Amino acid sequence: MMHDRQLIRGGDLLDGTGRPRRRADVRIAGGRVVEVGTDLSLTEGETLRDTTGRLLLPGFIDVHSHDDAALLRPRALDPKLSQGVTATIVGNCGHGCAPSVAGGGLEDYARPVLGPFPEQVFPRFTDYLDVVERSATALDVIALVPHAPLRASVMGMEQKPADAVQIREMAAHLDEALSAGAAGLSLGLMYSPGSAAGRDELLALARVVARRGKVLVAHIRNEGGRLEGSLEEFLALGRDAGCALHISHLKVTGAANFGTMPRIIDRLEAARAEGIDVTADVYPYTAGSTTASTLFPSWTTDRGTDSLLEVLTDPDARSRALEEMRTPWDGPLENQFTSVGPEAILLAGFSDPQAQAFDGRALADIAAERGEDPAEALADLLLAEDGVLTIIVHHSDPQGMREVLSWPHAFLGSDGLPREEGYVHPRLFGTFPRALSTYAWAEGVVPAEEVVRRMTSAPRARFGVAGGSIVPGAPADLQIIDPATYMDRADYQNPRRETQGLDAVLLGGRPVWPRRPEAPGDAGSGSGQLHRTGPVGRSLPSGRTGDE
Repeated sequence: MMHDRQLIRGGDLLDGTGRPRRRADVRIAGGRVVEVGTDLSLTEGETLRDTTGRLLLPGFIDVHSHDDAALLRPRALDPKLSQGVTATIVGNCGHGCAPSVAGGGLEDYARPVLGPFPEQVFPRFTDYLDVVERSATALDVIALVPHAPLRASVMGMEQKPADAVQIREMAAHLDEALSAGAAGLSLGLMYSPGSAAGRDELLALARVVARRGKVLVAHIRNEGGRLEGSLEEFLALGRDAGCALHISHLKVTGAANFGTMPRIIDRLEAARAEGIDVTADVYPYTAGSTTASTLFPSWTTDRGTDSLLEVLTDPDARSRALEEMRTPWDGPLENQFTSVGPEAILLAGFSDPQAQAFDGRALADIAAERGEDPAEALADLLLAEDGVLTIIVHHSDPQGMREVLSWPHAFLGSDGLPREEGYVHPRLFGTFPRALSTYAWAEGVVPAEEVVRRMTSAPRARFGVAGGSIVPGAPADLQIIDPATYMDRADYQNPRRETQGLDAVLLGGRPVWPRRPEAPGDAGSGSGQLHRTGPVGRSLPSGRTGDE
């Protein structure tokens, strides 16, 4: 078969190690790279792939995905393959499919982020790992334990502190999942029910992460006016528990807070100098995307989507909630309705055919068309959609995003919300080519060899997964691009346009993109596998050991 033995010859190479671009040929056998050199000769039984004028890269890893359910749905990962992604890390922002309890409210709450859930119920996170492992997924998979379903499996979706017994039960479930190969724990401290977690709960779980040598990942509580306080809360967990930390989609939101990222980077560098092993990820866009329920006060989602719907149908509770939405919040959570404004909040994910014309439009425009106040319009639309809507929010500091891209310890993650149809954030289709073509080649924010390293080998090492470089012995997870035409084409007007200039993607030496017309489209027909990880390596220089 073609993928068994191949010689890729004639092109240039960015090998994922950080070495500069160079002319090189690559020999593949048995799904692995066996030789890298110049002027390699074709041997008997090999297939020649001529890459003259092309550039060979490792397959990218999406450090921040929400592919938990999508990887079990037919063709749902095509947006990733179409931009050269060959591995995905799931469980981010504390969202996930497991552990799950039938009728527990988790599915409705997480569906705006994860899309349709699988039919299976996963009483333990290890059950989810086993199902993924048995499935021939389209991409390689690395799994984080999501805090929200972990917490909900023990105490439901209620917004209240956990008691000592509940904390011990969560810790036991987490320990089981990490020992079975989960790469770490992901917190969603902006979302219900994770926003109710106090320090005792978080520190107990962080200590389990430390004991297993894994990574604690967090969507921190606030990315706007209280970003620095939220960052300190997270850094303290790493310091006191002794675990590795990773900050999801590091950014500054709200125009009033623009310009503060240099101070944040300085604080992260100081933390690393103190021995706190912290990294981050970033997406190369100034708009984010999440569930519309985050625009409402946290008490409205005390029991998940069901309680939000109750609030929206109760006149007094609804009036209170909407009035709080229109007022800046005093607590640690960010009120994006006031800090960003309805003009910068787009709505998406409508299931009602009569409302689908609103997909991708600003809330302020929709409200004006309906003759309603924006908060009232949002409440009505969300109620009509049974509490399930997505928002795209134009809220981030563009210079701050570039500064994070420049930080050597920031990886790339799409944070894409997988949808097979309808309006989506363009990052679902364009994150990785945008980072390379725009911010490396066009703007020079970061050198090309460095941004490729931070989309391939560096994040894999961070999360305890081998590969990500084109060196002898590495998995043959590769992509071939035309550097003269390579670029992202997805934008806010046409968010589903695929990458230009991507010739081919190989996973384990097998061609997986472009899809062949005869290729099976079911979710179990891919070449991917689950990676069960061991303890991760530290990202600090030698000698910075921190507290053990």
